[in-house]
Amino acid sequence: MSHTLEVLEGSGAGHRFELSRDEILVGRGLACQIVLDSPAVSRTHARLVLQGDTYAIEDMGSRGHTLVNDRQIAGRVRLADGDRVKIADVPLVFRSHRPEVSEKRGESTTTILRSLDVRHGPDAILKVNAEAKLRAILQITRALGRTLDLEALLSKMLDGLFQVFPLADRGLVLLVEGDRLVPRAAKHRHDWQESIQYSKTIVHQAMDQRQAILSEDAAVDERFTQAQSIADFRIRSIMCVPLLAQEMNPLGVIQLDTQRPGARFTDDDMQILASVATQASVSVEYAQLHKQRLKQAKLEREMDIAQDVQRNFLPRSTPDLEGYDFWAYYLAAGKVGGDYYDFIRLPNGNQAVLLGDVSGKGVPAALLMAKASAVCKVALLSCPDRIDEAMHRINNEICDASTGGTFLTLVLCVIDPQTHDVTLANAGHMSPMFRRADSSIEEPAESNVRGFPLGIVRDSRYATTTVGLAAGESVLMFSDGISEATSLEDELYSDERVGGQLRRMEADTAAGIGQALLEDVRRHAAGCEQSDDISLVVFRRNPA
Repeated sequence: MSHTLEVLEGSGAGHRFELSRDEILVGRGLACQIVLDSPAVSRTHARLVLQGDTYAIEDMGSRGHTLVNDRQIAGRVRLADGDRVKIADVPLVFRSHRPEVSEKRGESTTTILRSLDVRHGPDAILKVNAEAKLRAILQITRALGRTLDLEALLSKMLDGLFQVFPLADRGLVLLVEGDRLVPRAAKHRHDWQESIQYSKTIVHQAMDQRQAILSEDAAVDERFTQAQSIADFRIRSIMCVPLLAQEMNPLGVIQLDTQRPGARFTDDDMQILASVATQASVSVEYAQLHKQRLKQAKLEREMDIAQDVQRNFLPRSTPDLEGYDFWAYYLAAGKVGGDYYDFIRLPNGNQAVLLGDVSGKGVPAALLMAKASAVCKVALLSCPDRIDEAMHRINNEICDASTGGTFLTLVLCVIDPQTHDVTLANAGHMSPMFRRADSSIEEPAESNVRGFPLGIVRDSRYATTTVGLAAGESVLMFSDGISEATSLEDELYSDERVGGQLRRMEADTAAGIGQALLEDVRRHAAGCEQSDDISLVVFRRNPA
Protein backbone atom coordinates (compact mmCIF):
# COMPACT_ATOMS: atom_id res chain seq x y z
CA MET A 1 0.00 0.00 0.00
CA SER A 2 1.08 3.59 -0.62
CA HIS A 3 -0.22 6.55 1.34
CA THR A 4 -0.29 10.30 0.80
CA LEU A 5 -1.49 13.48 2.46
CA GLU A 6 -2.63 16.17 0.01
CA VAL A 7 -3.14 19.84 0.86
CA LEU A 8 -6.65 20.91 -0.15
CA GLU A 9 -6.62 24.70 0.27
CA GLY A 10 -4.27 27.65 0.67
CA SER A 11 -0.93 28.49 -0.91
CA GLY A 12 0.11 24.83 -0.93
CA ALA A 13 -3.10 23.50 -2.46
CA GLY A 14 -2.48 20.37 -4.50
CA HIS A 15 0.85 19.61 -2.86
CA ARG A 16 1.07 15.90 -2.06
CA PHE A 17 3.25 14.41 0.70
CA GLU A 18 4.34 10.80 0.22
CA LEU A 19 4.18 8.78 3.46
CA SER A 20 7.04 6.27 3.48
CA ARG A 21 8.31 6.03 7.07
CA ASP A 22 7.06 4.15 10.08
CA GLU A 23 6.82 7.41 12.00
CA ILE A 24 6.36 10.89 10.51
CA LEU A 25 6.28 14.22 12.33
CA VAL A 26 4.02 16.99 11.05
CA GLY A 27 4.55 20.64 11.98
CA ARG A 28 6.04 24.03 11.14
CA GLY A 29 9.60 23.22 12.23
CA LEU A 30 11.99 21.87 9.62
CA ALA A 31 12.87 19.01 11.96
CA CYS A 32 9.53 17.53 10.84
CA GLN A 33 9.22 15.26 7.80
CA ILE A 34 6.04 17.09 6.72
CA VAL A 35 6.49 20.84 7.01
CA LEU A 36 3.41 23.07 6.81
CA ASP A 37 4.07 26.75 6.29
CA SER A 38 1.41 28.31 8.49
CA PRO A 39 1.90 30.35 11.68
CA ALA A 40 -1.10 28.55 13.27
CA VAL A 41 0.71 25.19 13.00
CA SER A 42 2.86 24.27 15.99
CA ARG A 43 6.56 23.55 15.54
CA THR A 44 5.85 19.83 16.18
CA HIS A 45 2.08 19.54 15.75
CA ALA A 46 1.14 15.90 15.11
CA ARG A 47 2.58 12.46 14.47
CA LEU A 48 1.68 9.77 11.92
CA VAL A 49 2.44 6.17 12.91
CA LEU A 50 2.27 3.21 10.55
CA GLN A 51 -0.17 0.57 11.86
CA GLY A 52 -0.55 -2.46 9.63
CA ASP A 53 -1.61 -1.32 6.17
CA THR A 54 -2.54 2.25 7.13
CA TYR A 55 -1.48 5.18 9.31
CA ALA A 56 -2.76 6.44 12.63
CA ILE A 57 -2.49 10.10 13.64
CA GLU A 58 -2.13 11.67 17.07
CA ASP A 59 -1.85 15.26 18.27
CA MET A 60 1.40 16.29 20.01
CA GLY A 61 -0.20 18.78 22.41
CA SER A 62 -0.50 21.50 19.79
CA ARG A 63 -2.22 24.84 20.33
CA GLY A 64 -4.21 24.67 17.06
CA HIS A 65 -5.41 21.07 17.58
CA THR A 66 -5.73 18.22 15.07
CA LEU A 67 -9.09 17.22 13.53
CA VAL A 68 -10.11 14.10 11.57
CA ASN A 69 -13.35 14.45 9.61
CA ASP A 70 -14.09 17.70 11.51
CA ARG A 71 -13.75 16.08 14.94
CA GLN A 72 -10.92 17.04 17.34
CA ILE A 73 -8.92 13.95 18.16
CA ALA A 74 -7.74 12.76 21.55
CA GLY A 75 -5.20 9.96 21.45
CA ARG A 76 -4.31 7.99 18.33
CA VAL A 77 -6.85 7.65 15.46
CA ARG A 78 -6.50 5.25 12.48
CA LEU A 79 -6.97 6.83 9.06
CA ALA A 80 -8.88 5.45 6.12
CA ASP A 81 -8.74 6.40 2.45
CA GLY A 82 -10.47 9.75 1.94
CA ASP A 83 -10.38 10.88 5.58
CA ARG A 84 -10.16 14.67 5.99
CA VAL A 85 -7.35 15.80 8.31
CA LYS A 86 -7.03 19.36 9.55
CA ILE A 87 -3.74 20.48 11.11
CA ALA A 88 -4.65 23.81 12.77
CA ASP A 89 -5.92 25.79 9.75
CA VAL A 90 -4.41 23.55 7.02
CA PRO A 91 -6.93 21.08 5.50
CA LEU A 92 -5.57 17.84 3.99
CA VAL A 93 -6.95 14.58 2.68
CA PHE A 94 -5.48 11.13 3.42
CA ARG A 95 -5.21 8.77 0.43
CA SER A 96 -4.41 5.08 0.56
CA HIS A 97 -4.07 2.98 -2.60
CA ARG A 98 -2.19 0.04 -4.03
CA PRO A 99 0.79 0.91 -6.24
CA GLU A 100 0.77 0.05 -9.92
CA VAL A 101 3.04 -2.88 -10.85
CA SER A 102 5.71 -2.01 -13.41
CA GLU A 103 7.34 -4.60 -15.64
CA LYS A 104 10.57 -2.55 -15.88
CA ARG A 105 13.35 -4.03 -13.84
CA GLY A 106 16.94 -3.11 -13.00
CA GLU A 107 16.46 0.64 -13.41
CA SER A 108 18.64 2.66 -11.07
CA THR A 109 17.55 5.75 -9.21
CA THR A 110 20.90 7.36 -9.95
CA THR A 111 19.29 9.23 -12.85
CA ILE A 112 17.96 11.73 -10.37
CA LEU A 113 21.54 12.87 -9.74
CA ARG A 114 22.77 15.42 -12.25
CA SER A 115 26.01 17.30 -12.51
CA LEU A 116 27.34 20.21 -14.56
CA ASP A 117 30.99 20.98 -15.31
CA VAL A 118 31.60 24.59 -14.24
CA ARG A 119 35.22 24.87 -15.33
CA HIS A 120 34.40 26.36 -18.74
CA GLY A 121 33.06 29.61 -17.35
CA PRO A 122 29.71 31.38 -17.68
CA ASP A 123 29.51 31.29 -21.49
CA ALA A 124 29.00 27.52 -21.59
CA ILE A 125 26.58 27.59 -18.65
CA LEU A 126 24.41 30.36 -20.07
CA LYS A 127 23.34 28.47 -23.18
CA VAL A 128 20.04 27.28 -21.69
CA ASN A 129 17.41 29.73 -20.41
CA ALA A 130 19.86 32.64 -20.79
CA GLU A 131 17.27 35.23 -19.81
CA ALA A 132 16.56 33.65 -16.42
CA LYS A 133 20.26 33.16 -15.72
CA LEU A 134 21.15 36.71 -16.67
CA ARG A 135 18.39 38.07 -14.45
CA ALA A 136 19.65 35.96 -11.56
CA ILE A 137 23.27 37.03 -12.04
CA LEU A 138 22.30 40.68 -12.21
CA GLN A 139 20.24 40.27 -9.06
CA ILE A 140 23.13 38.69 -7.17
CA THR A 141 25.65 41.20 -8.57
CA ARG A 142 23.42 44.04 -7.41
CA ALA A 143 23.22 42.43 -3.96
CA LEU A 144 26.98 42.06 -3.75
CA GLY A 145 27.57 45.67 -4.78
CA ARG A 146 31.09 46.91 -4.19
CA THR A 147 31.64 45.42 -0.75
CA LEU A 148 35.04 43.89 -0.06
CA ASP A 149 34.13 42.68 3.41
CA LEU A 150 34.03 38.89 3.08
CA GLU A 151 31.41 38.23 5.77
CA ALA A 152 29.09 40.95 4.48
CA LEU A 153 29.58 39.72 0.90
CA LEU A 154 28.62 36.13 1.73
CA SER A 155 25.56 37.25 3.68
CA LYS A 156 24.36 39.42 0.78
CA MET A 157 24.99 36.56 -1.63
CA LEU A 158 22.77 34.17 0.34
CA ASP A 159 20.06 36.83 0.62
CA GLY A 160 20.08 37.16 -3.17
CA LEU A 161 20.02 33.39 -3.69
CA PHE A 162 16.98 33.02 -1.44
CA GLN A 163 15.15 35.52 -3.65
CA VAL A 164 16.15 33.66 -6.82
CA PHE A 165 15.30 30.20 -5.38
CA PRO A 166 12.05 30.34 -3.35
CA LEU A 167 12.21 26.55 -2.81
CA ALA A 168 15.46 26.83 -0.81
CA ASP A 169 14.99 26.30 2.93
CA ARG A 170 18.67 26.46 3.84
CA GLY A 171 21.80 27.96 2.36
CA LEU A 172 25.43 27.46 3.29
CA VAL A 173 28.77 28.79 2.03
CA LEU A 174 31.91 26.88 2.97
CA LEU A 175 35.36 28.27 2.15
CA VAL A 176 38.77 26.63 2.02
CA GLU A 177 41.03 27.95 4.78
CA GLY A 178 44.41 26.28 4.81
CA ASP A 179 43.74 22.55 4.65
CA ARG A 180 40.23 22.80 6.13
CA LEU A 181 36.78 23.58 4.79
CA VAL A 182 35.13 26.09 7.11
CA PRO A 183 31.45 27.21 7.19
CA ARG A 184 31.56 30.99 6.73
CA ALA A 185 27.90 31.93 6.09
CA ALA A 186 24.52 30.25 6.66
CA LYS A 187 20.90 31.24 6.11
CA HIS A 188 17.55 29.65 7.03
CA ARG A 189 14.32 30.63 5.37
CA HIS A 190 12.46 30.03 8.62
CA ASP A 191 13.51 31.19 12.07
CA TRP A 192 14.69 28.11 13.91
CA GLN A 193 17.76 27.45 16.00
CA GLU A 194 19.24 24.26 14.56
CA SER A 195 22.66 24.66 13.01
CA ILE A 196 23.36 24.23 9.31
CA GLN A 197 24.92 20.86 8.58
CA TYR A 198 26.10 19.40 5.31
CA SER A 199 27.09 16.18 3.60
CA LYS A 200 30.83 15.86 3.15
CA THR A 201 30.20 13.34 0.34
CA ILE A 202 28.40 15.91 -1.81
CA VAL A 203 30.64 18.84 -0.93
CA HIS A 204 33.91 17.06 -1.64
CA GLN A 205 32.57 15.60 -4.89
CA ALA A 206 31.62 19.09 -6.07
CA MET A 207 35.06 20.48 -5.20
CA ASP A 208 37.18 17.54 -6.36
CA GLN A 209 35.42 17.22 -9.74
CA ARG A 210 34.78 20.97 -10.17
CA GLN A 211 31.14 20.15 -10.89
CA ALA A 212 27.80 21.53 -9.85
CA ILE A 213 25.70 18.74 -8.31
CA LEU A 214 21.91 18.40 -8.30
CA SER A 215 20.02 15.67 -6.49
CA GLU A 216 16.26 15.99 -6.89
CA ASP A 217 15.62 13.65 -3.95
CA ALA A 218 18.80 12.92 -1.99
CA ALA A 219 16.94 10.66 0.43
CA VAL A 220 16.60 7.92 -2.24
CA ASP A 221 19.61 8.82 -4.37
CA GLU A 222 21.79 5.69 -4.65
CA ARG A 223 24.91 7.81 -5.01
CA PHE A 224 24.50 8.97 -1.40
CA THR A 225 23.16 5.85 0.31
CA GLN A 226 26.33 5.72 2.40
CA ALA A 227 26.07 9.37 3.40
CA GLN A 228 24.27 9.06 6.72
CA SER A 229 24.08 12.85 6.95
CA ILE A 230 21.51 12.91 4.13
CA ALA A 231 19.05 10.99 6.30
CA ASP A 232 20.12 12.55 9.58
CA PHE A 233 19.71 16.11 8.29
CA ARG A 234 16.46 15.24 6.42
CA ILE A 235 17.77 16.78 3.22
CA ARG A 236 15.42 16.21 0.29
CA SER A 237 16.50 18.14 -2.81
CA ILE A 238 19.97 19.64 -2.87
CA MET A 239 22.23 21.74 -5.11
CA CYS A 240 25.93 22.09 -4.40
CA VAL A 241 28.13 24.27 -6.63
CA PRO A 242 31.91 24.87 -6.29
CA LEU A 243 33.42 28.35 -6.08
CA LEU A 244 36.50 28.38 -8.29
CA ALA A 245 39.40 30.83 -8.43
CA GLN A 246 40.70 32.10 -11.76
CA GLU A 247 43.27 29.27 -11.78
CA MET A 248 40.40 26.79 -11.18
CA ASN A 249 41.52 26.09 -7.62
CA PRO A 250 38.47 25.48 -5.40
CA LEU A 251 37.69 28.36 -3.05
CA GLY A 252 34.75 26.54 -1.45
CA VAL A 253 31.12 25.67 -2.24
CA ILE A 254 27.61 27.09 -2.18
CA GLN A 255 24.97 24.62 -1.03
CA LEU A 256 21.21 25.12 -1.20
CA ASP A 257 18.76 22.47 -0.03
CA THR A 258 15.13 21.98 0.87
CA GLN A 259 13.66 19.70 3.52
CA ARG A 260 10.10 19.77 2.21
CA PRO A 261 9.05 16.44 0.66
CA GLY A 262 7.98 16.92 -2.92
CA ALA A 263 9.91 20.18 -3.36
CA ARG A 264 12.62 19.60 -5.98
CA PHE A 265 15.21 21.75 -7.67
CA THR A 266 15.44 21.41 -11.45
CA ASP A 267 18.19 21.33 -14.06
CA ASP A 268 17.51 25.00 -14.82
CA ASP A 269 17.91 25.81 -11.11
CA MET A 270 21.29 24.09 -11.07
CA GLN A 271 22.46 25.93 -14.18
CA ILE A 272 21.32 29.27 -12.74
CA LEU A 273 23.16 28.58 -9.46
CA ALA A 274 26.28 27.56 -11.39
CA SER A 275 26.15 30.84 -13.31
CA VAL A 276 25.73 32.81 -10.10
CA ALA A 277 28.64 30.90 -8.52
CA THR A 278 30.90 31.90 -11.41
CA GLN A 279 30.27 35.58 -10.70
CA ALA A 280 30.34 35.07 -6.93
CA SER A 281 33.72 33.32 -7.15
CA VAL A 282 35.29 36.49 -8.54
CA SER A 283 33.83 38.57 -5.71
CA VAL A 284 34.91 36.05 -3.06
CA GLU A 285 38.44 35.87 -4.45
CA TYR A 286 38.78 39.68 -4.50
CA ALA A 287 37.34 39.92 -0.98
CA GLN A 288 39.84 37.32 0.28
CA LEU A 289 42.73 39.17 -1.38
CA HIS A 290 41.51 42.43 0.15
CA LYS A 291 41.33 40.81 3.58
CA GLN A 292 44.86 39.45 3.19
CA ARG A 293 46.12 42.90 2.19
CA LEU A 294 44.47 44.48 5.22
CA LYS A 295 46.05 41.84 7.45
CA GLN A 296 49.43 42.41 5.82
CA ALA A 297 49.10 46.17 6.24
CA LYS A 298 48.24 45.71 9.92
CA LEU A 299 51.25 43.43 10.37
CA GLU A 300 53.50 45.98 8.69
CA ARG A 301 52.22 48.73 11.03
CA GLU A 302 52.87 46.49 14.02
CA MET A 303 56.36 45.71 12.74
CA ASP A 304 57.05 49.43 12.34
CA ILE A 305 56.09 49.89 15.99
CA ALA A 306 58.28 46.92 16.98
CA GLN A 307 61.16 48.49 15.04
CA ASP A 308 60.79 51.74 17.00
CA VAL A 309 60.61 49.81 20.28
CA GLN A 310 63.75 47.87 19.45
CA ARG A 311 65.65 51.02 18.54
CA ASN A 312 64.83 52.31 22.01
CA PHE A 313 66.72 49.35 23.51
CA LEU A 314 69.88 50.59 21.82
CA PRO A 315 71.88 53.49 23.32
CA ARG A 316 70.67 56.92 22.25
CA SER A 317 74.21 58.32 22.42
CA THR A 318 77.81 57.20 22.77
CA PRO A 319 79.64 57.43 26.14
CA ASP A 320 81.25 60.65 27.32
CA LEU A 321 84.47 59.12 28.65
CA GLU A 322 87.47 61.42 28.95
CA GLY A 323 90.28 60.47 26.61
CA TYR A 324 88.12 58.11 24.49
CA ASP A 325 86.10 58.33 21.27
CA PHE A 326 83.14 56.00 20.50
CA TRP A 327 81.02 55.21 17.41
CA ALA A 328 78.31 52.58 16.75
CA TYR A 329 76.11 51.38 13.88
CA TYR A 330 73.15 48.98 13.66
CA LEU A 331 71.02 47.82 10.69
CA ALA A 332 68.58 44.91 10.88
CA ALA A 333 68.09 42.69 7.83
CA GLY A 334 64.33 43.03 8.34
CA LYS A 335 62.11 45.33 10.34
CA VAL A 336 63.57 43.96 13.56
CA GLY A 337 66.66 41.90 14.25
CA GLY A 338 68.72 40.04 16.78
CA ASP A 339 71.97 42.03 16.87
CA TYR A 340 72.65 44.01 20.03
CA TYR A 341 75.14 46.53 21.32
CA ASP A 342 75.23 48.66 24.46
CA PHE A 343 77.35 51.04 26.52
CA ILE A 344 77.04 50.66 30.30
CA ARG A 345 78.84 52.96 32.78
CA LEU A 346 79.72 50.87 35.85
CA PRO A 347 79.59 52.06 39.49
CA ASN A 348 83.39 51.80 39.78
CA GLY A 349 83.85 54.30 36.94
CA ASN A 350 84.76 51.76 34.29
CA GLN A 351 82.99 51.70 30.90
CA ALA A 352 81.48 48.45 29.56
CA VAL A 353 81.05 48.02 25.80
CA LEU A 354 78.99 45.04 24.60
CA LEU A 355 78.12 43.60 21.20
CA GLY A 356 76.01 40.48 20.67
CA ASP A 357 74.20 38.47 18.03
CA VAL A 358 71.11 36.30 18.68
CA SER A 359 70.86 33.19 16.50
CA GLY A 360 68.19 33.57 13.80
CA LYS A 361 66.48 36.73 12.64
CA GLY A 362 63.16 38.51 12.89
CA VAL A 363 60.76 38.70 15.82
CA PRO A 364 62.02 35.70 17.89
CA ALA A 365 65.59 37.03 17.74
CA ALA A 366 64.40 40.55 18.58
CA LEU A 367 62.57 39.31 21.68
CA LEU A 368 65.65 37.53 23.01
CA MET A 369 67.70 40.61 22.17
CA ALA A 370 65.36 42.69 24.37
CA LYS A 371 65.78 40.17 27.18
CA ALA A 372 69.57 40.28 26.80
CA SER A 373 69.59 44.07 26.99
CA ALA A 374 67.97 44.02 30.42
CA VAL A 375 69.91 41.03 31.74
CA CYS A 376 73.32 42.46 30.81
CA LYS A 377 72.63 45.76 32.57
CA VAL A 378 71.53 44.08 35.78
CA ALA A 379 74.43 41.60 35.85
CA LEU A 380 77.17 44.16 35.12
CA LEU A 381 75.81 46.74 37.55
CA SER A 382 75.58 44.03 40.22
CA CYS A 383 79.13 42.71 39.64
CA PRO A 384 81.21 45.63 38.30
CA ASP A 385 84.46 44.18 39.63
CA ARG A 386 83.78 40.53 38.64
CA ILE A 387 83.31 40.37 34.88
CA ASP A 388 83.51 36.56 34.90
CA GLU A 389 80.68 36.35 37.46
CA ALA A 390 78.58 38.82 35.47
CA MET A 391 78.98 36.63 32.37
CA HIS A 392 78.01 33.56 34.41
CA ARG A 393 74.78 35.25 35.55
CA ILE A 394 73.95 36.50 32.05
CA ASN A 395 74.36 32.98 30.65
CA ASN A 396 72.00 31.42 33.19
CA GLU A 397 69.34 34.08 32.54
CA ILE A 398 69.56 33.51 28.78
CA CYS A 399 69.35 29.73 29.34
CA ASP A 400 66.07 30.27 31.20
CA ALA A 401 64.70 32.58 28.51
CA SER A 402 65.77 30.85 25.27
CA THR A 403 63.76 28.08 23.60
CA GLY A 404 64.21 25.81 20.60
CA GLY A 405 68.00 26.05 20.46
CA THR A 406 68.12 29.87 20.39
CA PHE A 407 71.35 31.32 21.79
CA LEU A 408 73.31 34.56 21.99
CA THR A 409 76.93 35.21 21.14
CA LEU A 410 78.37 38.15 23.06
CA VAL A 411 81.69 39.95 23.39
CA LEU A 412 82.31 42.27 26.35
CA CYS A 413 85.04 44.89 26.75
CA VAL A 414 85.42 46.84 30.02
CA ILE A 415 87.61 49.97 29.81
CA ASP A 416 89.44 51.23 32.88
CA PRO A 417 89.97 54.95 32.12
CA GLN A 418 92.62 55.20 34.87
CA THR A 419 94.93 52.39 33.72
CA HIS A 420 93.71 52.25 30.09
CA ASP A 421 93.39 48.49 30.37
CA VAL A 422 90.61 46.65 28.51
CA THR A 423 89.23 43.53 30.23
CA LEU A 424 87.81 41.16 27.65
CA ALA A 425 85.25 38.29 27.93
CA ASN A 426 83.84 36.38 24.98
CA ALA A 427 80.82 34.04 24.70
CA GLY A 428 81.19 32.45 21.26
CA HIS A 429 81.53 35.71 19.31
CA MET A 430 84.19 36.97 16.86
CA SER A 431 87.11 38.43 18.77
CA PRO A 432 87.45 42.23 18.85
CA MET A 433 90.26 43.54 16.65
CA PHE A 434 92.84 45.85 18.28
CA ARG A 435 94.50 48.28 15.88
CA ARG A 436 97.89 49.11 17.37
CA ALA A 437 99.88 52.30 17.00
CA ASP A 438 102.01 50.71 14.25
CA SER A 439 98.81 49.77 12.30
CA SER A 440 99.16 46.07 13.14
CA ILE A 441 96.01 44.10 14.02
CA GLU A 442 95.79 41.98 17.16
CA GLU A 443 93.06 39.56 18.30
CA PRO A 444 94.19 38.96 21.89
CA ALA A 445 94.17 35.48 23.46
CA GLU A 446 91.06 34.33 21.59
CA SER A 447 91.70 30.62 22.16
CA ASN A 448 91.95 31.13 25.92
CA VAL A 449 89.00 33.51 26.34
CA ARG A 450 86.32 32.43 23.89
CA GLY A 451 83.64 30.32 25.67
CA PHE A 452 80.25 28.81 24.87
CA PRO A 453 77.53 31.09 23.42
CA LEU A 454 75.04 32.22 26.05
CA GLY A 455 71.94 30.08 26.51
CA ILE A 456 73.45 26.69 25.60
CA VAL A 457 75.09 25.25 28.75
CA ARG A 458 73.82 26.37 32.12
CA ASP A 459 76.44 27.34 34.75
CA SER A 460 79.17 27.80 32.12
CA ARG A 461 82.16 29.76 33.32
CA TYR A 462 83.86 32.46 31.25
CA ALA A 463 87.52 33.45 31.41
CA THR A 464 88.76 37.02 31.05
CA THR A 465 91.94 38.62 29.80
CA THR A 466 93.28 42.16 30.15
CA VAL A 467 94.93 44.06 27.30
CA GLY A 468 96.49 47.51 27.47
CA LEU A 469 95.36 50.22 25.04
CA ALA A 470 97.97 52.86 24.15
CA ALA A 471 97.22 56.39 22.99
CA GLY A 472 95.94 56.48 19.38
CA GLU A 473 95.01 52.79 19.39
CA SER A 474 91.46 51.57 18.62
CA VAL A 475 89.23 48.51 19.05
CA LEU A 476 86.72 47.18 16.48
CA MET A 477 83.77 44.96 17.52
CA PHE A 478 81.41 43.59 14.81
CA SER A 479 78.79 40.96 14.04
CA ASP A 480 78.86 38.37 11.26
CA GLY A 481 76.59 40.61 9.16
CA ILE A 482 79.89 42.38 8.34
CA SER A 483 82.20 39.40 7.80
CA GLU A 484 79.56 37.31 5.95
CA ALA A 485 78.26 40.04 3.63
CA THR A 486 78.04 38.36 0.20
CA SER A 487 78.96 39.76 -3.21
CA LEU A 488 77.24 39.03 -6.53
CA GLU A 489 79.94 36.40 -7.11
CA ASP A 490 78.84 34.72 -3.84
CA GLU A 491 82.09 35.70 -2.11
CA LEU A 492 82.08 36.47 1.64
CA TYR A 493 83.60 39.70 2.92
CA SER A 494 85.49 37.63 5.58
CA ASP A 495 87.27 38.37 8.85
CA GLU A 496 90.55 38.65 6.94
CA ARG A 497 89.25 41.50 4.82
CA VAL A 498 87.93 43.27 7.96
CA GLY A 499 91.45 43.09 9.44
CA GLY A 500 93.08 44.19 6.19
CA GLN A 501 90.85 47.24 5.87
CA LEU A 502 91.42 48.18 9.50
CA ARG A 503 95.18 47.92 9.06
CA ARG A 504 95.26 50.14 5.94
CA MET A 505 92.95 52.89 7.27
CA GLU A 506 94.20 56.42 7.69
CA ALA A 507 91.17 57.60 9.69
CA ASP A 508 91.99 59.16 13.07
CA THR A 509 88.53 59.00 14.71
CA ALA A 510 86.25 56.14 15.77
CA ALA A 511 83.55 57.38 13.37
CA GLY A 512 86.03 57.62 10.51
CA ILE A 513 87.19 54.04 11.07
CA GLY A 514 83.64 52.66 11.28
CA GLN A 515 82.30 54.57 8.28
CA ALA A 516 85.26 53.61 6.09
CA LEU A 517 84.72 49.94 6.87
CA LEU A 518 80.99 50.19 6.16
CA GLU A 519 81.64 51.83 2.79
CA ASP A 520 83.94 48.98 1.79
CA VAL A 521 81.35 46.38 2.87
CA ARG A 522 78.69 48.16 0.79
CA ARG A 523 80.92 48.19 -2.28
CA HIS A 524 81.58 44.46 -1.81
CA ALA A 525 77.87 43.58 -1.45
CA ALA A 526 76.55 46.05 -4.06
CA GLY A 527 73.50 44.58 -5.80
CA CYS A 528 72.91 41.88 -3.16
CA GLU A 529 70.13 41.88 -0.60
CA GLN A 530 71.23 42.16 3.02
CA SER A 531 70.87 38.68 4.47
CA ASP A 532 71.86 39.25 8.11
CA ASP A 533 71.75 41.97 10.76
CA ILE A 534 74.76 44.29 10.87
CA SER A 535 76.20 45.83 14.03
CA LEU A 536 79.52 47.58 14.42
CA VAL A 537 81.16 49.36 17.39
CA VAL A 538 84.47 51.23 17.38
CA PHE A 539 86.17 52.83 20.36
CA ARG A 540 89.53 54.60 20.30
CA ARG A 541 91.89 56.03 22.88
CA ASN A 542 92.70 59.54 21.80
CA PRO A 543 96.34 60.55 21.32
CA ALA A 544 98.02 61.88 24.46
